[in-house]
Amino acid sequence: MISNSLNISIDKIKGVGPKVNAELQKLGINSIQDALFLLPKRYENRTKITQIKDLKVGEAFQFEGEIVESKIYYPGRRSFYAKVSDGTGYLQIRLFYFSHAQASAFKKGLIVRGYGVIRSSTSIFQCFHPSYKIFESSKRPLLDNTLTPIYSLGSSQLTQYRTRSIIKECLKELDVIDLNEKAIDKLLKEKRMNSFSIKEALEKIHNPEIKDDVLKINSFKHEAQERLIIEELATNLIGVKIASKKIDKLKAKKIKNLSADLTSFLNDLPFQLTEAQQRTIREILDDISKEKPMRRLVQGDVGSGKTIVAAASMFSAAKSGYQSVLLCPTEVLAEQHYKNFLEWFKKTDIPIKLLTGKMTSSIKKNIYKDLENGRTKILIGTHAVFQEKVKIKDLSLVVVDEQQRFGVKQRYDLVQKSSIELMPHQLFMTATPIPRTLAMTLFADLNTSKIDEMPPGRKPVKTLVYKSNKKEDLVQRLEAVCKKGNQVFWLCTMIEESENLDVQAAEDAKTWIEKNTKNLNIGLVHSKLSKESRDKAIKEFRSGKTNVLVCTTVIEVGMDVPNASLMIIENAERLGLSQLHQLRGRVGRKAGQDAYCVLVYQGELGEIAKARLEAMKSTSDGFKISEIDLQLRGSGEILGTRQSGGIELKISDLSRDAHLIKKAEKLANHLQESSQNLSEILLNRWIGDKQNLIIAQ
Repeated sequence: MISNSLNISIDKIKGVGPKVNAELQKLGINSIQDALFLLPKRYENRTKITQIKDLKVGEAFQFEGEIVESKIYYPGRRSFYAKVSDGTGYLQIRLFYFSHAQASAFKKGLIVRGYGVIRSSTSIFQCFHPSYKIFESSKRPLLDNTLTPIYSLGSSQLTQYRTRSIIKECLKELDVIDLNEKAIDKLLKEKRMNSFSIKEALEKIHNPEIKDDVLKINSFKHEAQERLIIEELATNLIGVKIASKKIDKLKAKKIKNLSADLTSFLNDLPFQLTEAQQRTIREILDDISKEKPMRRLVQGDVGSGKTIVAAASMFSAAKSGYQSVLLCPTEVLAEQHYKNFLEWFKKTDIPIKLLTGKMTSSIKKNIYKDLENGRTKILIGTHAVFQEKVKIKDLSLVVVDEQQRFGVKQRYDLVQKSSIELMPHQLFMTATPIPRTLAMTLFADLNTSKIDEMPPGRKPVKTLVYKSNKKEDLVQRLEAVCKKGNQVFWLCTMIEESENLDVQAAEDAKTWIEKNTKNLNIGLVHSKLSKESRDKAIKEFRSGKTNVLVCTTVIEVGMDVPNASLMIIENAERLGLSQLHQLRGRVGRKAGQDAYCVLVYQGELGEIAKARLEAMKSTSDGFKISEIDLQLRGSGEILGTRQSGGIELKISDLSRDAHLIKKAEKLANHLQESSQNLSEILLNRWIGDKQNLIIAQ
């Protein structure tokens, strides 16, 4: 045992040397408490072996068999396969990214135990990139005796095995570490909100036993998980209240409502604004004309025209002599916005600049200079805006597009680029509608606007559902769309969270389309391509040179190609409703255009997946979609990430856990009424040194 301090350094734990410590710090893990609150994102059942004959396509299993054949082969590109048998059938392991040592380890006669999602070829089960162990039959390792937690490790080089080992060592310290838990444990039990202590919950979450309900654990319905979810949501509510009080004491620059100039700007646009857009602009202009910093969330369905609303607000800031920033999550989206702004602002004298990470040092240097001296009035950028070299003389308005994709630390860094005495107005935009029940609680400190009208002439996208074995039927539809001069997105997502598998799926899809169609130009975009290759593929698709763009979810945000009228999504059953709706919104963006979205699924559908696909067929209204998503309490795609739009969430999910918000509110109220600084305990536990950031959440 080490110490009773919850902030004891993680490098005191067995197995944490300098290199491992550096990787842990990438995850924000500096102390034992930090490690204990790195919570699993899902669980795998490696407590049993499933015979090959009993495997099911589309589900994850642990299998074991003797290696009967293995080889590296080159059917167009280098890959590896090993054939294994357990006496009941055969399974093929396939690797597309591997070392020579990995391939050499698959020796005939040895036993391999693997875990992964099962796929099928024409006559044999397949598993791409499983996790595996190879051993002699006489040295068979023991099976796990608990469900295996899987952690989100981001850019860290840590393995799941090493991470689990470190957390197991930290769990040994629970008996002596003081988590300041007694008063909060007592409060939860007395008010009948939850019976688990924080220490019992952590032990259960990191080491669920075989006897525990696997379905409950994997769907985050276990009482131990709910204990932490309630606590984390309560912390978020407390943070929102603190932020609101702080902001109420701050001042912002008053941006003049120059209505004549703005009317002239809007009249010069090549389209007319809807009443919903005009209403939202009025609400924003009213906010930014005051000293109190604006904090407004604009919700608008995909294609409803949120960007021109942002442009009108930034026009007003520029005409008042101030600077503004539009922050985008991807370079694709930033470049799209920049192109639009140049077109919209061509009759004005307002200087606009684009800043992305790929720009050369000399170009960046000139941009930095014009921002610091105040010449550039509108900056459109990606994460590159957060660099220390970026200094903005007179920042008065920050617009965050797809706000759920940015963490609180990033938004805080941007706000800090303004004057110390003043806070910029903040406008958050999202195409992911937030259900009213969530907006009333976790977004209570934000004013909200809804753009609930689509531009005139826009037709709803028709949605069709296909089973993967009927994929050949799509060829005729694909060719007919291209023959008319329209274009097609073919989106590939894999069942497992693996960049390698997404890439392979995209490359396989391109090969399949080429074999099954005639005279089509097919582009390819995925994460393993060079930036130059990706940019070229996107440019050729936008220009119409390419008929079909095969891609991964990189195009979910920011790909505006009015000529695209067909979206095909493979493994659609694995995506959340909001993400499916976002992707569907990439087509049918031209007035009067007939557009289709085809959802292709694999294997037998579960109840929730079936309900999602039915919802996609039944409505194209994003607000209805969000309410259905909330009712299904599915995989938590309502915001696209584990964020509240403010404080990052470690275990909670606003879609899945909405039913626990009332308990969280109850806990937050009791904690704030307490004289024991219980709120501070939770803020330290869940936010730690990020507490100074909640002002910018």
